[in-house]
Amino acid sequence: MKGNEATRSALEKKATRKLKRPHQDPLGRVSVKKPKLAVKSDPKGIKIPKHSSVPVLDFLKSRPQIKALQDAAAVDRKPATKQLARTPSGEEAADLLEDDRFRGDPAAWQQHKTVDAFIRRAPVADPNTASLGPWLWVSNPKLGWSQKKHMEKTDVGAFIEGGTTLLEAFKSQKAKVERSKPEAPLGTITRAMKPYREQLEEDLLALAVKTGTTCGKWMLFPAPDDYPRSWRLVAEATAEGKLGPTSKAATYSPVDALTLICVYTYQFTDMEDVRRVLEALVDLGVCNKSKPIYYKCDAYTYLGLNSDNAYNIRASLYSSKEVLENEAKAKADGPIVRLKKHNQAIDSFFSS
Repeated sequence: MKGNEATRSALEKKATRKLKRPHQDPLGRVSVKKPKLAVKSDPKGIKIPKHSSVPVLDFLKSRPQIKALQDAAAVDRKPATKQLARTPSGEEAADLLEDDRFRGDPAAWQQHKTVDAFIRRAPVADPNTASLGPWLWVSNPKLGWSQKKHMEKTDVGAFIEGGTTLLEAFKSQKAKVERSKPEAPLGTITRAMKPYREQLEEDLLALAVKTGTTCGKWMLFPAPDDYPRSWRLVAEATAEGKLGPTSKAATYSPVDALTLICVYTYQFTDMEDVRRVLEALVDLGVCNKSKPIYYKCDAYTYLGLNSDNAYNIRASLYSSKEVLENEAKAKADGPIVRLKKHNQAIDSFFSS
């Protein structure tokens, strides 16, 4: 089912709308609030790369390939002294650390118990489970050493502050354009703002990379009667290390009735890992190739950029349709040819 424009728009709007519940850092477990800033219309004094050495805009136009961002976001991977995790056979698992960030949290799976025990203790569809919090959590008990170093460098507060400044500067520029064209129709204003919007997208993603705010998630919206099954499959796979670092499911709320499961990856710039997690979700049977799901970076969530944002920025970075369909066509090509073909196909999808 390819779906028409209305279908794609409705699915993306559902996946990227602003949620009526707090967003929590899936790695740091911190509730994030947007700071109130006194922002000047001219952001030249802010130390934010207006013309980053990272060609982010090129990859925004050719989603989901953001390989250059991945290179810019690469952390120091030199070997260091660390306590390595163990495989079931007792052997050292290279570059893996034990991680138990949810220890003692009643809304999360406790690693000394089974996932089944957690699901029976906190049924996702039971209204009583909402007393534990807005989200249920399961984490991968193993953490990559490079990811640990990356987490230590993450500065969400700096991203929110800088990102808010960039958004305010864009709004100021739009007001200037509107004043200069008082009789112009909306389409004219939109076209005039296109280069500023592209620069805004470039700067936001470059800032996310610079501050290490690169976590993102695939968003699943199972039918209510399939919600418990989908959450069980995702929770078990996450605990077994088959998905990303963390997954969460929305608990019942009378004002925000969601059947939402978020499956996180460490870096939206790591396209291979983003694809790997998606393919694992397909193998689990919680999503399929005929009905797209969407991937949103936490950086946009922190700034409240939903599907109907005032900046006309696409709230999701990728759709499963793009990633799955284009990959199958390009397996026989070398990396450069594959990249070019993939980008052309994605440009066509977003312009349709």
